[in-house]
Parts: sequence; C-alpha cells; structure tokens
Amino acid sequence: KNSQTIETKRSSGTTRPVSRSPSAPPRTLPFAERMNTSLSACSISSRARFSVARRAARPSRARAHASPIFMGPPLPSVELGRVLPGGESAKVTLGVWLDYACPFSAKAYKALVEQVGPHYGKELKVVFYHQVQPWHPQSTMLHEAAIAVHQLGGDAAFYKFSSALMDAQKDFFDANVWDKSRADLYKALAALAFSSAGVAEEDVLAKLARVVEEGSLNTGNACTLELKFHVKLGRQTGIHVSPTTTLNGMVCDTSSSWDLDQWRAFLDPHVQAAKSAA
Repeated sequence: KNSQTIETKRSSGTTRPVSRSPSAPPRTLPFAERMNTSLSACSISSRARFSVARRAARPSRARAHASPIFMGPPLPSVELGRVLPGGESAKVTLGVWLDYACPFSAKAYKALVEQVGPHYGKELKVVFYHQVQPWHPQSTMLHEAAIAVHQLGGDAAFYKFSSALMDAQKDFFDANVWDKSRADLYKALAALAFSSAGVAEEDVLAKLARVVEEGSLNTGNACTLELKFHVKLGRQTGIHVSPTTTLNGMVCDTSSSWDLDQWRAFLDPHVQAAKSAA
C-alpha cells in the first residue's frame, strides 16, 4: 500500500482513483476514452461560452426599448441642398454646386435662378449645394452666413440672401478682404442678410459665433456641421470645382455661360421623358 500512489482519471466527466506502483509506467488511456474525455471538456467549455454570450446579448430591462447606438461620424437627418421654391415636387432634379466667391458660379446662379427655374416651374427641381473652394479662404465664411440665414429664415430667405451675395460678391474678393478679420466679414455678411432677406443681424451673428466648450479650442460655430456635410457629399460625388451640375444625381457637362435657350436644349429631352414616364 505504501509503495502505491493514487491518481485520478477523468472519463466522461467523472473521476475515479487509480492505484499503480511508483515504478510502473504511466498508464495510457485507450483511444476511445481519450476522445470521450476531450469531447466532454469541449462540450462543457462551449456550453459555458454560449451561456455567457447569451447573458451578454440579453438587454437589461432598463435598456430593453432603448435606441441602438451606432458608432461613426455624424450624418445629416434630412436631405442636403436648398431647393429653389416652385420645383419641390419635380421628377427631374438639377443639382448645382456653387461657390459664392467664384465669378463663374455667379453667372450660373443668375441664369438658373432668374431664368431656368422660373421657365420650368414645377417641372424642374433646382437644388443649390455649397461648394467651398479652398483657394478662396473667405469662401467658408460666406457659405456659413448663407447656412445661418437658411436656419433662421428658410429657403425663401436663403435665396434672397444668395442673390444679394452673388450680386455683391466682388466686395468679398481677395483684393477687398485681404486685410479684414473673420469678425469683420461676419459683420458685413450679417448686415447683407438683414438688408436682403430681413433676417436680424444679431441672430445671424449669434449663429456665426464660436461655440464655447470647456477644454476645446477648435469648435466652429452653429453652421460648421452642415457645411461639413456639404463638403463630404461633394467629395463623395466627385465635385472638384464650381460651378458643377448634376442631373438626377449624376455629374453632367454644362457651362456657366449658357443662356436659357442652351439650358432648354439640354433639359427639354429629360423633362419630356419624365412626363412620358408618368
């Protein structure tokens, strides 16, 4: 008895003592028993993991009806772009990517807003998109002001302000703003918003004021996020310069120098096709 040691052998999840002499070689379990032992251990481990995963996946009562949380950058909750009043329900959409600091954008804007849009009325949806070009540093501030006007006064106020800004855009060209501060530009734009669209200057300036957050230095203003959405959408769409147009979401070749007849030659077939498909 003293010359023997006791070891345990697992078999199908159970243990039993085994006696052997210290001088005897270790006993090798038969293949079938080794397989049973391995499968039993794996089954126990799998059941344990499944049980933990099931408990983790089961929502607590407090969060059973909570909205799911998705990671990633912010997304716009409504479709981007400012629709020219009158064509909201049209089946044909002409997107126009414009920069307030670009003289070619001003030409395209005037033709589309003053001639093309009124000509087609409910048959054509003209949509303005903000296209900030970085070689015009002041462009960001011009577009922020337009976004502020829209947030305060809607589409009608936006287009009144945009028309006035396109008419006065030379006041905001490099030669005329080179020595002006950001605050100076905002004040001039707020004054233009009041004179053109009737939006109070102090309200526009409040939208353009820097957001103050403790510990943050690069917070932007109340218009920054919307402008970011337009920049991101332009990049995804492949917009590089202004003016650029899209027809029903696809980039198309047009010119800022076109008059109404040239725009009609381009748009009439699409408008007629949309009518026929109705």
